[in-house]
Amino acid sequence: MRRLVCILLLLIIALQSFNKAGIMLAFKMNQNYIASTLCENKDRPQMHCNGRCVLAKKLKQAEQNEEKQRVQTQEKANVLFFCRMNRIKIAECLLSLQSRDFNPFYLHFKPSSFSNDIFKPPQFRTA
Repeated sequence: MRRLVCILLLLIIALQSFNKAGIMLAFKMNQNYIASTLCENKDRPQMHCNGRCVLAKKLKQAEQNEEKQRVQTQEKANVLFFCRMNRIKIAECLLSLQSRDFNPFYLHFKPSSFSNDIFKPPQFRTA
């Protein structure tokens, strides 16, 4: 199943890049039908259009769609991010350090529950 999904995604990506080639191929395969029914210049055979006007319209439409998608992608990619930077005021830090009185008790403080012995976990007696 995973392999099928990977192949499907690769085909979708490949089809996007071969869009114009697909339009050209479809035109060549159906050129007689396009020249006889869809061509704008079918009433003027001296122009030898043979449906190329329809091909030009489709290629132009594909180009416009591609440009439109490119602009939308760029708009999504250009997300503005603002970050407020807090600046440290050195003068305030120096003033606060100078005015603070250190208590010497905290320099030699040991919690009363502190033990230098190795911790021995409780043992379960079986008797």
